[in-house]
Amino acid sequence: MEEKQIEENKTEYINTIAHKQLVLNQLDSLLTYHIENNNLKKANLLSFWFEDFAKYNLAEENFNPKLLKKYKRGSIIKANLGFNVGNEEGGLHYCIVLDKNNALSSGTLTVIPLTSIKENKKYNSSTLNLGDEIYLNLKVICDKMSQKLSKKYENIWKLPAEKVEQFNTDFKYIKKVEKEILKMKKGSIALVSQITTISKQRIYDPKTSNDILANLRVSSNTLDLIDAKIKELFIK
Repeated sequence: MEEKQIEENKTEYINTIAHKQLVLNQLDSLLTYHIENNNLKKANLLSFWFEDFAKYNLAEENFNPKLLKKYKRGSIIKANLGFNVGNEEGGLHYCIVLDKNNALSSGTLTVIPLTSIKENKKYNSSTLNLGDEIYLNLKVICDKMSQKLSKKYENIWKLPAEKVEQFNTDFKYIKKVEKEILKMKKGSIALVSQITTISKQRIYDPKTSNDILANLRVSSNTLDLIDAKIKELFIK
């Protein structure tokens, strides 16, 4: 390696280390600012996102989308949209898959984020009220999975410790989803103006064909309404 190239690499290394320290100091100042101003929720959300982002980044090189299930148009997924800017939707959200033919080898999905209807909140014309379709369908799925789980582990006291631990994990997750979907009882809103393309690394559920959301899809009629809203918002 030429002496000039060695010197350039050395300079780049020094600059990178300095840049890293600058960024770490800025992040620390940001979190400290929110904590000192009692914005504890925001400080925690930011911290969770930095933690998740680091995990995604470290796992990116070995991530293989072919190990995930195939996602179809209209499928409901739960994804980590991250900590975003301003009015961008962020955090863990249910989303509707828009891709018509998403290949197993593709590392991304295009989705529409969903939110639950909240009392006394007005939604603008860029959104679409989907009613309680998702809630009703997901409740049926949760009920069936809960019954199946109870039947599978009906003699749980006879099972080894690892099986009992797996039952507890599965049961807690089903109950968590049941609690979440109660928010959808009054209806779900599709945030059509916030269509976004995400990495499949962000998908929390479903990852396999056995997960709770694996067979949950919206109806063809709902997809037609979404198509009409997309045309209204983005196509002349």
